[in-house]
Amino acid sequence: MLRISFIARALTFALLVGLSLRASAFQKDILFASETPFDLEIVTNFKLIKGSKSDTVFFPTFIKFKDQEGKPDSVPVNLRGRGNSRRAQCFFIPLWLKIPKGASENTPFEGNRSLKLVLPCQEGEYYNHLIMKEFIVYKLYEQVSPYFFQTRLINLILTDRQNKKSKSYSLTAFVLEDVDNVAENYDANTKDSGLVLPHLVNDTLALKQDFFAFMIGNTDWSNTTQHNVKMLDKGQEKFIPVAYDFDYSGFVNASYAIPYDYLPIKKVTERLYRGICRNEALTQLVKNDFMQSESQILKTLEKYSSFLPNPEFESARNYLVDFFSILKNETEFQAQLAGACQKYELIGN
Repeated sequence: MLRISFIARALTFALLVGLSLRASAFQKDILFASETPFDLEIVTNFKLIKGSKSDTVFFPTFIKFKDQEGKPDSVPVNLRGRGNSRRAQCFFIPLWLKIPKGASENTPFEGNRSLKLVLPCQEGEYYNHLIMKEFIVYKLYEQVSPYFFQTRLINLILTDRQNKKSKSYSLTAFVLEDVDNVAENYDANTKDSGLVLPHLVNDTLALKQDFFAFMIGNTDWSNTTQHNVKMLDKGQEKFIPVAYDFDYSGFVNASYAIPYDYLPIKKVTERLYRGICRNEALTQLVKNDFMQSESQILKTLEKYSSFLPNPEFESARNYLVDFFSILKNETEFQAQLAGACQKYELIGN
């Protein structure tokens, strides 16, 4: 068993506590303060949105909802689609919502001029459940990292109106705050697109994210290229990774999700560790931190058990339990995580 000095333990514990205290200082907006699913209605021409690949063309409409007194209300919004791979595989694609300046005042959207609306790939309960599982992953991530995107579950009535024809869909969805809001929450700036070398990223948070990706079976990410990861810059400190977009993870296990062909796995449910090799003391401490968080992580999943059919919930729970079984088995831990890391000459590590 690896022996870790008291000083190393104390320093790492202080770092984790310090990060947590600094990260938890922000006040949640009204939209994200509630755990209750928010009922919304949008009427638009979805065919036009899906067909437009321009980053600058938006389609105006309204978001309809009920205020705190139960009275109908609405805010104007401009929509555009996002996600190239989803356009080819799915009927619905994720949407960017842009709310005009001042239009959200005194509504639940106040303080959020830009939001991402995550929709199921297709109509039907199976795809609604996939969205629910991805939403749960965001909530699991909150248990692992003090830096995260806020989310809110949405019961959405989406009416697709084309010419004189219209069809309404009842969808499970969720909204994700804009990265600029995330940066503001943590008194940080966002890192512009470009390469971020591993030694420039906070090693503790990077390693926790690596473990998390392995826990949920996610290989569709990269800190270096900022693929499905945003980097926060707090000035003199190293970059802070904030992960998002988990629909290609094994935990979600979407039918349309397949691993990259250059990876040595055939299914997204097969776990593959893609983390950078860190020093043994830090690796052991992050491992212990995850093991101590097992109960809270499973409790977080169980909060949403009523949103999934029992077989799907049990499958999701077993997937997490299998991860913790690997951590508890030193041979498996060395084979699948510690010994499978990607070597990189880390400066000062």
